[in-house]
Order: sequence, then structure tokens, then C-alpha cells
Amino acid sequence: MVEPLTGEEFLDKKRDYSPLLVHLTKDYLDGDGNIVLPAKSVLDMILSETELKAFNYFCIFKDGLDSLDVAIKNKFRVVCFTETPIDQIDMLLYEVRGKKLKHAPYGLVFKKEDIRKKGGNPVFYLAGNLSLPLWKLFNNAGETQYSEGENKVLALVNKCDDSIDFHWEREWRIVGSLKFEIADIYCGLCPGEEISYFEGKYPPIVFISPRWGIGKILDKLVRR
Repeated sequence: MVEPLTGEEFLDKKRDYSPLLVHLTKDYLDGDGNIVLPAKSVLDMILSETELKAFNYFCIFKDGLDSLDVAIKNKFRVVCFTETPIDQIDMLLYEVRGKKLKHAPYGLVFKKEDIRKKGGNPVFYLAGNLSLPLWKLFNNAGETQYSEGENKVLALVNKCDDSIDFHWEREWRIVGSLKFEIADIYCGLCPGEEISYFEGKYPPIVFISPRWGIGKILDKLVRR
């Protein structure tokens, strides 16, 4: 009789599961779509400040938040990650029709358990009318400035229907900015030709290219 697997053994065998979370950067644009700060510089800034800053909110309540005070908007700003397996991150770099944000091949990889301990949580994807009760909660909680922390749940809710569906991103979020230590970083991401630049500037972080295949990625990380 085969002994049942432990939870850890099961996850180790499940090939579509990743124990890592990836934060990808993108070019910072002005209102006209011009690049103000390229993604490489954004990653440089993140590493020099050791902070992932929550600049925006992406939940289903975005239209309701747009007209509210900055203090309320700040309660819904998040830092985003994906639990897409590390050897498939390159798929997220393609342009997708209807998706406004375009990621660049720069980013940081963290252990999922570490992000969970810092308040990270998977995004909730809702289809159809399931969002209606949450809109009621959003409006009611707004009357008390989300004093009970309802924003920490509502900021994690996304639509998943015919009009917008990006649940394949397998997104996690932290509400608010995230301070981290260099030692917290599992590895960094950048184009292959820029690895020497980042590894020289931010030792002991090991960098890999999201364009590499799994063999090359594992070879580099094992040497780490």
C-alpha cells in the first residue's frame, strides 16, 4: 500500500504550483503615454530603497474610488505579485488585447510563505452578480472610512467575466507598500545582457532572465 503524501510532498510534485511569488516592473508613463522612468530604472529604485511602493488600486471598486478623497484611495493601493511558475513568467510579458498594463522583463522573486507572513493574499476573482453584495459592503464601509479594515479584503477583489478576465495571472496582493531586506529576495529578474550590471550593483542577489528555459534557470539557481 502506497503511503499518502504529506502536503509538502504533494506540492513538490504538482508542476503547476510555485512556492514563489514574482513582482514584475513596468515602464512608468506620463498621461500621454510617454516613458518617464523605464522599467530598468524602476527596478533600480526598488532595490536602492528596498521597498515595493503601492501606487495604484486595481479592484472592482475602481470606478467608485476614482471620485473619493486621496486618503481613501490610499487604503486600496496595493503591491502585486504573480504565482505563475518561474519558468513561465515570460508568458506575462506578451501584450494581451484589452490589458492596459504591460510588464517588462525586470522584477523580483520572493518566497510565497514570506509574502504571506507580510500580509499577502491571493486575489479573489468574482463572476456575474457575486460582486453585488460586495459593492454594498464597499458603500456601507465607506460611511465609516473603512475603519474596520474592510478595505484589506475589498482591495483584493477582481472581476472575472466576459468584459474582463485576467485570472490566469494568478495574482497575489499586499495592501499598502512593502518594505523588505535584500536577504528576503529569492532572485532577481532582468534581460540576460543586464545580469552583470544588477549582480555587480546588488550582491548577493542572483539574477536570471525570464526569457530563459527551465534548464538554464535551474542551473543558475543551483549554483546560487
